[in-house]
Amino acid sequence: MTTLFNLPSRLLSGVCTWTTLCRTQRSCSHATEEARPNSYNALKLELDSPANGSNLSQDIPSYVFDFAPLVHLYSGEKFWPCDIAEHLEHVTPNLNYTPMRATSDTLKLTNLDKLNKYDRGRFVYLTSNDDVEERPDWLEGEKNIPNDPEEMYNRLLRDRKDPQKPMPADGTAQIHGGRSDAPAVLVVVNKGNGILDAFWFFFYSYNLGNLVFNVRFGNHVGDWEHCLVRFQHGKPKYVFLSEHYFGQAYTYEAVEKIGKRPVIYSAVGTHAMYAIPGRHPYILPLGLLHDQTDRGPLWDPALNTHTYIYNHTSDHLSASTFTPHAPIEWFYFNGHWGDKFYPLDDDRQYMFAGQYHYVNGPLGPRWKHLGRRKVCQGRYEDPCVVHNWLPPERSFEDVGWEGEGEGEDWKGDERDPPGVREMENWR
Repeated sequence: MTTLFNLPSRLLSGVCTWTTLCRTQRSCSHATEEARPNSYNALKLELDSPANGSNLSQDIPSYVFDFAPLVHLYSGEKFWPCDIAEHLEHVTPNLNYTPMRATSDTLKLTNLDKLNKYDRGRFVYLTSNDDVEERPDWLEGEKNIPNDPEEMYNRLLRDRKDPQKPMPADGTAQIHGGRSDAPAVLVVVNKGNGILDAFWFFFYSYNLGNLVFNVRFGNHVGDWEHCLVRFQHGKPKYVFLSEHYFGQAYTYEAVEKIGKRPVIYSAVGTHAMYAIPGRHPYILPLGLLHDQTDRGPLWDPALNTHTYIYNHTSDHLSASTFTPHAPIEWFYFNGHWGDKFYPLDDDRQYMFAGQYHYVNGPLGPRWKHLGRRKVCQGRYEDPCVVHNWLPPERSFEDVGWEGEGEGEDWKGDERDPPGVREMENWR
């Protein structure tokens, strides 16, 4: 099956690379349309084709990609985006602390759900084959640092099929962020009444916790973060950013943009998502526990992503026609994407004031309350404050809702996927 791309009919001038100082549509006035290639070859198709008028996807509206977020990763990051398929090559499923299969057995995205036959997957942990304290390469994901978009475009120009074809006046295309070799995950949920939620999920093989009095808390293997862009009748209305086991919601008009695409910031180590660069205190008073963001490499997740359609009432996921061969089975894995917290007799573990150095790995995207009515991730009775402004610097602390871990192990059942709510004694 040939994938059809709805690429722009013309190449506009100007490139905002990750070193750009562009912050808003005003300062990047040329950034009014977005090129949406899913890969190097997609943009190459644009250069070599006389016209591009086909639909990007038969089931994901093109406006989802028009308003896809751009992510500033931290300039001093040590743990970069990772490929979920490669992550599986370096882990062994454990039932709590007991290995369930030989490390040589093949674990794939297409068979991960089979682990649910062990106590429905609740206590299955994808446990690292390596000592994570030694920081193996696969854990750090350095090879997945987004490339320089201008360099990518220049390579496209060198490799295009028709060297005689006229090029844009200044030899540049409108590419704002770099491509990472680690695919993002896009899950689109139609809520009815003109409401459509576009969840962008980002995976990292390791979460490095923050320091308090030079003591580090909250490390874990596997890390899922997400950004939600909510549309109403095809127009972006709200943006939600996940931050640990809470998050912040904003109106679309409030957030920073390049062209019309929201710009978000990933915190160093924890990868929590914020709307501005700087220091972000949470939980503890006096800023003792805080995240840090800056204008590091700019990542365009739309350049490489698995794309899906999810029915939140039937718990049915299908690959979109944009990536028709994207695997499905991994989505239904009920277990954890990393190690179980290490016991205190493990040299890597310690506890102080009730907080552990290493905590459980997270559950996957299916457990991020995809059927939420409010744009916020919390319980329905919890308040959902939507900010219509960005502070010049961090002037408020994040307020979370009661929960465990990274926002997935909820006490109640309203945020459980519908496919597990009916299971007896699930909680």
